[in-house]
Amino acid sequence: MPVSFINLHAVNDHFLEDYQEEIRKIFESGQFVNGPTVQKFEEQFARYVGCKFGVGTNSGTDAMLLSLNALGIGPGDEVLCPAFTYGRCADVVARLGATPVFVDVRPESFCLDPDLALASMTSKTKAIIVVHLFGMAAEIDRLCQIARTYSVYVLEDCRHASGARVGGRRLGSFGQAGCFSFYPTRSLGAVGDAGLVSTGDDKLSEQLRRLREHGRANGKGEHDVVGYNSRLDPIQAALLLLKMQELDENNLERVENARLYTSLFKGSPVVTPPFREDLSHIYNMYTVLVPDRDKLAAHLTEKGIGHSVYYPTPLHLQPAFQYLGYKEGAFPVSEDLARRVISLPVAPGLKKKEVQEVAKTILEFYGQ
Repeated sequence: MPVSFINLHAVNDHFLEDYQEEIRKIFESGQFVNGPTVQKFEEQFARYVGCKFGVGTNSGTDAMLLSLNALGIGPGDEVLCPAFTYGRCADVVARLGATPVFVDVRPESFCLDPDLALASMTSKTKAIIVVHLFGMAAEIDRLCQIARTYSVYVLEDCRHASGARVGGRRLGSFGQAGCFSFYPTRSLGAVGDAGLVSTGDDKLSEQLRRLREHGRANGKGEHDVVGYNSRLDPIQAALLLLKMQELDENNLERVENARLYTSLFKGSPVVTPPFREDLSHIYNMYTVLVPDRDKLAAHLTEKGIGHSVYYPTPLHLQPAFQYLGYKEGAFPVSEDLARRVISLPVAPGLKKKEVQEVAKTILEFYGQ
Protein backbone atom coordinates (compact mmCIF):
# COMPACT_ATOMS: atom_id res chain seq x y z
CA MET A 1 0.00 0.00 0.00
CA PRO A 2 1.61 3.30 -1.08
CA VAL A 3 1.83 6.01 1.60
CA SER A 4 2.61 9.63 0.73
CA PHE A 5 5.18 11.51 2.80
CA ILE A 6 2.79 14.38 3.38
CA ASN A 7 -0.75 14.87 2.14
CA LEU A 8 -1.28 18.61 1.81
CA HIS A 9 -4.85 18.03 0.62
CA ALA A 10 -5.71 16.69 4.07
CA VAL A 11 -4.68 19.91 5.81
CA ASN A 12 -5.73 22.43 3.15
CA ASP A 13 -8.69 21.38 1.03
CA HIS A 14 -11.43 21.70 3.64
CA PHE A 15 -10.52 25.39 4.04
CA LEU A 16 -10.95 26.14 0.35
CA GLU A 17 -14.47 27.59 0.45
CA ASP A 18 -13.75 29.87 3.42
CA TYR A 19 -10.38 30.80 1.93
CA GLN A 20 -11.97 31.82 -1.36
CA GLU A 21 -14.30 34.11 0.58
CA GLU A 22 -11.35 35.72 2.37
CA ILE A 23 -9.56 36.22 -0.95
CA ARG A 24 -12.71 37.85 -2.34
CA LYS A 25 -12.65 40.31 0.57
CA ILE A 26 -9.01 41.13 -0.14
CA PHE A 27 -9.83 41.78 -3.80
CA GLU A 28 -12.69 44.04 -2.79
CA SER A 29 -10.48 46.00 -0.41
CA GLY A 30 -7.73 46.45 -2.98
CA GLN A 31 -5.11 46.09 -0.21
CA PHE A 32 -2.80 43.49 -1.65
CA VAL A 33 0.24 44.47 0.44
CA ASN A 34 0.08 44.58 4.27
CA GLY A 35 -3.41 45.74 5.30
CA PRO A 36 -5.83 44.48 7.97
CA THR A 37 -5.53 40.77 7.14
CA VAL A 38 -1.79 40.77 7.76
CA GLN A 39 -2.18 42.87 10.90
CA LYS A 40 -4.84 40.52 12.26
CA PHE A 41 -2.65 37.48 11.72
CA GLU A 42 0.39 39.18 13.26
CA GLU A 43 -1.61 40.05 16.37
CA GLN A 44 -3.28 36.65 16.72
CA PHE A 45 -0.10 34.66 16.20
CA ALA A 46 1.84 36.87 18.62
CA ARG A 47 -0.82 36.25 21.29
CA TYR A 48 -0.71 32.53 20.54
CA VAL A 49 3.06 32.43 21.00
CA GLY A 50 2.88 34.68 24.06
CA CYS A 51 4.72 37.70 22.70
CA LYS A 52 3.76 41.34 22.45
CA PHE A 53 4.54 41.69 18.74
CA GLY A 54 4.41 39.68 15.53
CA VAL A 55 6.08 41.02 12.39
CA GLY A 56 5.19 39.22 9.16
CA THR A 57 7.87 38.59 6.54
CA ASN A 58 7.84 36.94 3.14
CA SER A 59 9.67 33.82 4.41
CA GLY A 60 11.18 32.18 7.43
CA THR A 61 14.63 32.87 6.01
CA ASP A 62 13.91 36.58 5.92
CA ALA A 63 12.50 36.39 9.44
CA MET A 64 15.96 35.27 10.58
CA LEU A 65 17.86 37.64 8.29
CA LEU A 66 15.91 40.71 9.36
CA SER A 67 16.16 39.75 13.02
CA LEU A 68 19.94 39.48 12.88
CA ASN A 69 20.14 42.75 10.96
CA ALA A 70 17.82 44.53 13.38
CA LEU A 71 19.98 43.37 16.30
CA GLY A 72 23.04 44.90 14.66
CA ILE A 73 24.85 41.68 13.72
CA GLY A 74 27.52 42.35 11.10
CA PRO A 75 31.20 42.12 10.13
CA GLY A 76 33.46 41.05 12.96
CA ASP A 77 30.66 39.31 14.86
CA GLU A 78 30.30 35.58 15.44
CA VAL A 79 26.99 33.73 15.63
CA LEU A 80 26.74 30.19 17.01
CA CYS A 81 24.75 27.82 14.78
CA PRO A 82 24.11 24.07 14.97
CA ALA A 83 26.13 22.07 12.47
CA PHE A 84 23.19 19.77 11.77
CA THR A 85 20.34 21.79 10.28
CA TYR A 86 19.21 23.55 7.12
CA GLY A 87 21.61 25.95 5.43
CA ARG A 88 19.58 29.09 6.05
CA CYS A 89 20.94 29.50 9.59
CA ALA A 90 24.45 30.03 8.32
CA ASP A 91 23.37 31.71 5.05
CA VAL A 92 21.79 34.66 6.80
CA VAL A 93 24.76 35.13 9.13
CA ALA A 94 27.24 35.10 6.25
CA ARG A 95 25.07 37.42 4.16
CA LEU A 96 25.41 40.09 6.85
CA GLY A 97 29.20 39.74 6.85
CA ALA A 98 29.29 37.97 10.22
CA THR A 99 30.90 34.58 10.83
CA PRO A 100 28.87 31.41 11.45
CA VAL A 101 30.48 29.34 14.20
CA PHE A 102 29.21 25.79 14.05
CA VAL A 103 28.46 23.79 17.17
CA ASP A 104 27.63 20.09 17.44
CA VAL A 105 24.22 18.84 18.55
CA ARG A 106 22.79 16.37 21.03
CA PRO A 107 22.43 12.92 19.43
CA GLU A 108 19.05 12.26 21.06
CA SER A 109 17.41 15.60 20.19
CA PHE A 110 19.22 16.81 17.05
CA CYS A 111 19.37 20.22 18.79
CA LEU A 112 22.24 22.45 19.87
CA ASP A 113 24.39 21.04 22.68
CA PRO A 114 24.49 23.72 25.43
CA ASP A 115 27.82 22.47 26.83
CA LEU A 116 29.48 22.79 23.44
CA ALA A 117 27.81 26.15 22.84
CA LEU A 118 29.27 27.38 26.12
CA ALA A 119 32.72 26.14 25.07
CA SER A 120 32.40 27.98 21.74
CA MET A 121 31.72 31.41 23.23
CA THR A 122 34.32 34.11 22.51
CA SER A 123 34.51 37.86 22.89
CA LYS A 124 33.21 38.10 19.30
CA THR A 125 30.06 36.01 19.92
CA LYS A 126 27.00 38.20 19.53
CA ALA A 127 24.14 35.70 19.12
CA ILE A 128 23.11 32.06 19.34
CA ILE A 129 20.70 30.62 16.79
CA VAL A 130 18.71 27.89 18.54
CA VAL A 131 16.97 25.55 16.09
CA HIS A 132 14.07 23.50 17.45
CA LEU A 133 14.72 20.87 14.82
CA PHE A 134 11.98 18.58 13.50
CA GLY A 135 9.59 20.12 16.04
CA MET A 136 11.57 19.16 19.15
CA ALA A 137 12.34 21.86 21.70
CA ALA A 138 16.01 22.51 22.24
CA GLU A 139 17.32 23.03 25.78
CA ILE A 140 16.14 26.61 25.54
CA ASP A 141 16.23 27.52 29.24
CA ARG A 142 19.88 26.51 29.56
CA LEU A 143 20.86 28.21 26.31
CA CYS A 144 19.12 31.42 27.35
CA GLN A 145 20.94 31.28 30.68
CA ILE A 146 24.28 30.99 28.87
CA ALA A 147 23.31 33.88 26.60
CA ARG A 148 22.43 36.10 29.56
CA THR A 149 25.73 35.31 31.25
CA TYR A 150 27.65 36.40 28.16
CA SER A 151 25.25 39.19 27.12
CA VAL A 152 24.48 37.72 23.71
CA TYR A 153 21.21 37.45 21.81
CA VAL A 154 19.13 34.30 21.37
CA LEU A 155 17.22 33.80 18.13
CA GLU A 156 14.86 30.83 18.09
CA ASP A 157 14.45 29.12 14.74
CA CYS A 158 10.90 27.78 15.10
CA ARG A 159 10.33 26.75 11.50
CA HIS A 160 9.41 23.20 12.56
CA ALA A 161 7.91 24.11 15.90
CA SER A 162 4.77 26.24 15.63
CA GLY A 163 2.78 25.40 18.75
CA ALA A 164 5.50 23.48 20.60
CA ARG A 165 6.13 24.53 24.17
CA VAL A 166 8.31 24.07 27.23
CA GLY A 167 6.72 24.22 30.66
CA GLY A 168 3.52 25.64 29.21
CA ARG A 169 5.39 28.43 27.42
CA ARG A 170 5.40 28.35 23.63
CA LEU A 171 8.61 28.31 21.66
CA GLY A 172 9.33 31.63 20.03
CA SER A 173 8.83 33.52 23.29
CA PHE A 174 12.14 32.72 25.02
CA GLY A 175 14.73 34.61 22.98
CA GLN A 176 14.95 38.16 21.66
CA ALA A 177 13.25 36.91 18.49
CA GLY A 178 11.32 33.82 17.41
CA CYS A 179 11.67 33.17 13.68
CA PHE A 180 8.82 31.20 12.10
CA SER A 181 8.47 29.71 8.64
CA PHE A 182 5.04 28.93 7.22
CA TYR A 183 6.32 26.95 4.26
CA PRO A 184 3.53 24.62 3.05
CA THR A 185 4.87 21.50 4.81
CA ARG A 186 5.23 23.13 8.24
CA SER A 187 2.90 22.39 11.14
CA LEU A 188 1.28 25.71 10.24
CA GLY A 189 1.72 26.03 6.49
CA ALA A 190 0.73 28.59 3.89
CA VAL A 191 0.37 27.96 0.15
CA GLY A 192 3.71 29.56 -0.62
CA ASP A 193 6.50 31.23 1.27
CA ALA A 194 5.60 33.15 4.42
CA GLY A 195 7.24 33.93 7.74
CA LEU A 196 6.97 35.92 10.97
CA VAL A 197 9.13 37.20 13.81
CA SER A 198 7.73 37.10 17.34
CA THR A 199 9.25 39.42 19.91
CA GLY A 200 8.49 41.28 23.11
CA ASP A 201 10.91 44.10 22.34
CA ASP A 202 9.30 47.37 21.19
CA LYS A 203 12.44 48.73 19.52
CA LEU A 204 13.21 45.46 17.78
CA SER A 205 9.64 45.29 16.47
CA GLU A 206 9.90 48.84 15.09
CA GLN A 207 13.22 48.11 13.41
CA LEU A 208 11.91 44.88 11.89
CA ARG A 209 8.95 46.74 10.38
CA ARG A 210 11.33 49.38 9.03
CA LEU A 211 13.66 46.81 7.50
CA ARG A 212 10.89 44.85 5.75
CA GLU A 213 9.68 48.10 4.11
CA HIS A 214 12.89 49.10 2.31
CA GLY A 215 14.18 50.78 5.46
CA ARG A 216 11.29 53.23 5.79
CA ALA A 217 9.33 53.79 8.98
CA ASN A 218 5.70 52.69 8.44
CA GLY A 219 6.55 52.15 4.78
CA LYS A 220 6.58 55.90 4.20
CA GLY A 221 8.96 58.82 4.20
CA GLU A 222 12.72 58.70 4.20
CA HIS A 223 14.83 55.56 4.03
CA ASP A 224 16.33 55.55 7.52
CA VAL A 225 18.39 52.41 6.87
CA VAL A 226 19.15 50.10 3.97
CA GLY A 227 16.30 47.64 4.09
CA TYR A 228 14.55 44.85 2.23
CA ASN A 229 11.30 44.13 0.44
CA SER A 230 10.06 41.37 2.75
CA ARG A 231 6.37 41.61 3.50
CA LEU A 232 3.89 38.88 4.33
CA ASP A 233 1.23 38.69 1.61
CA PRO A 234 -2.38 39.12 2.77
CA ILE A 235 -3.36 36.13 0.63
CA GLN A 236 -1.04 33.95 2.73
CA ALA A 237 -2.09 35.59 6.00
CA ALA A 238 -5.75 34.87 5.22
CA LEU A 239 -5.13 31.13 4.98
CA LEU A 240 -2.88 31.10 8.04
CA LEU A 241 -5.64 32.73 10.09
CA LEU A 242 -8.00 29.93 9.08
CA LYS A 243 -5.48 27.16 9.69
CA MET A 244 -4.52 28.47 13.12
CA GLN A 245 -7.92 27.20 14.29
CA GLU A 246 -6.67 23.61 13.84
CA LEU A 247 -2.98 24.01 14.73
CA ASP A 248 -3.19 22.55 18.23
CA GLU A 249 -5.46 19.73 17.10
CA ASN A 250 -3.11 18.89 14.23
CA ASN A 251 -0.10 18.89 16.53
CA LEU A 252 -1.85 16.44 18.83
CA GLU A 253 -2.53 14.21 15.82
CA ARG A 254 1.18 14.27 14.99
CA VAL A 255 1.94 13.26 18.58
CA GLU A 256 -0.46 10.31 18.33
CA ASN A 257 1.15 9.18 15.07
CA ALA A 258 4.55 9.42 16.76
CA ARG A 259 3.25 7.40 19.70
CA LEU A 260 2.19 4.59 17.38
CA TYR A 261 5.48 4.57 15.47
CA THR A 262 7.43 4.49 18.72
CA SER A 263 5.52 1.44 19.94
CA LEU A 264 5.81 -0.37 16.60
CA PHE A 265 9.59 0.12 16.38
CA LYS A 266 10.29 -1.00 19.95
CA GLY A 267 13.04 -3.63 20.02
CA SER A 268 14.04 -3.02 16.39
CA PRO A 269 17.21 -1.50 14.86
CA VAL A 270 15.25 1.74 14.35
CA VAL A 271 16.27 4.40 16.88
CA THR A 272 13.22 6.56 17.48
CA PRO A 273 13.19 10.16 18.73
CA PRO A 274 12.26 10.71 22.40
CA PHE A 275 8.51 10.40 22.76
CA ARG A 276 6.99 13.41 24.47
CA GLU A 277 3.31 14.12 24.92
CA ASP A 278 3.79 17.44 26.72
CA LEU A 279 4.07 19.15 23.29
CA SER A 280 7.75 19.91 23.76
CA HIS A 281 8.00 17.86 20.55
CA ILE A 282 5.23 18.33 17.98
CA TYR A 283 6.84 16.01 15.38
CA ASN A 284 6.78 18.29 12.38
CA MET A 285 9.03 15.51 11.15
CA TYR A 286 9.20 12.01 12.62
CA THR A 287 12.91 11.45 12.17
CA VAL A 288 14.58 8.17 13.10
CA LEU A 289 18.11 6.79 12.96
CA VAL A 290 18.66 3.62 10.97
CA PRO A 291 21.47 1.39 9.74
CA ASP A 292 21.95 1.18 5.95
CA ARG A 293 19.92 4.35 5.53
CA ASP A 294 20.42 4.73 1.78
CA LYS A 295 19.47 1.10 1.11
CA LEU A 296 16.37 1.51 3.27
CA ALA A 297 15.43 4.70 1.40
CA ALA A 298 15.69 2.86 -1.91
CA HIS A 299 13.55 0.05 -0.51
CA LEU A 300 10.88 2.50 0.66
CA THR A 301 10.85 4.18 -2.74
CA GLU A 302 10.38 0.80 -4.41
CA LYS A 303 7.42 0.08 -2.10
CA GLY A 304 5.80 3.49 -2.63
CA ILE A 305 6.44 4.68 0.93
CA GLY A 306 7.10 8.42 1.15
CA HIS A 307 10.12 9.56 3.12
CA SER A 308 12.80 12.23 3.12
CA VAL A 309 16.35 12.72 4.36
CA TYR A 310 17.07 15.92 6.30
CA TYR A 311 20.05 16.68 6.16
CA PRO A 312 22.55 14.39 4.39
CA THR A 313 25.44 16.89 4.56
CA PRO A 314 26.08 18.84 7.76
CA LEU A 315 26.67 22.57 7.36
CA HIS A 316 30.41 22.54 8.06
CA LEU A 317 30.91 20.20 5.08
CA GLN A 318 28.73 22.15 2.67
CA PRO A 319 30.68 23.68 -0.25
CA ALA A 320 29.33 27.15 0.53
CA PHE A 321 31.01 27.13 3.93
CA GLN A 322 34.35 25.58 3.05
CA TYR A 323 35.93 29.02 3.48
CA LEU A 324 35.40 28.65 7.25
CA GLY A 325 38.05 25.92 7.32
CA TYR A 326 36.15 23.10 9.03
CA LYS A 327 37.20 19.54 8.18
CA GLU A 328 35.47 16.18 8.32
CA GLY A 329 35.48 14.94 11.89
CA ALA A 330 35.00 18.38 13.39
CA PHE A 331 31.45 17.61 14.55
CA PRO A 332 31.11 13.84 14.94
CA VAL A 333 27.50 13.77 16.17
CA SER A 334 26.24 15.88 13.26
CA GLU A 335 28.20 13.75 10.79
CA ASP A 336 26.83 10.54 12.26
CA LEU A 337 23.26 11.85 12.19
CA ALA A 338 23.65 12.93 8.57
CA ARG A 339 24.53 9.34 7.65
CA ARG A 340 21.64 7.71 9.54
CA VAL A 341 18.58 10.01 9.63
CA ILE A 342 15.41 9.40 7.67
CA SER A 343 12.04 11.09 8.15
CA LEU A 344 8.79 9.15 7.88
CA PRO A 345 5.19 10.22 7.19
CA VAL A 346 3.61 11.72 10.32
CA ALA A 347 1.42 14.64 9.22
CA PRO A 348 -2.28 15.05 10.04
CA GLY A 349 -4.57 12.98 7.84
CA LEU A 350 -2.33 9.93 8.08
CA LYS A 351 -4.39 6.86 8.88
CA LYS A 352 -3.43 4.32 11.53
CA LYS A 353 -3.17 1.60 8.91
CA GLU A 354 -0.77 3.79 6.93
CA VAL A 355 1.52 4.25 9.96
CA GLN A 356 1.41 0.48 10.44
CA GLU A 357 2.24 -0.08 6.75
CA VAL A 358 5.27 2.21 6.95
CA ALA A 359 6.56 0.48 10.07
CA LYS A 360 5.88 -2.98 8.63
CA THR A 361 7.79 -2.18 5.44
CA ILE A 362 10.79 -0.94 7.42
CA LEU A 363 10.81 -3.86 9.85
CA GLU A 364 10.60 -6.33 6.96
CA PHE A 365 13.67 -4.66 5.43
CA TYR A 366 15.56 -5.48 8.64
CA GLY A 367 14.21 -9.04 8.69
CA GLN A 368 11.73 -8.52 11.52
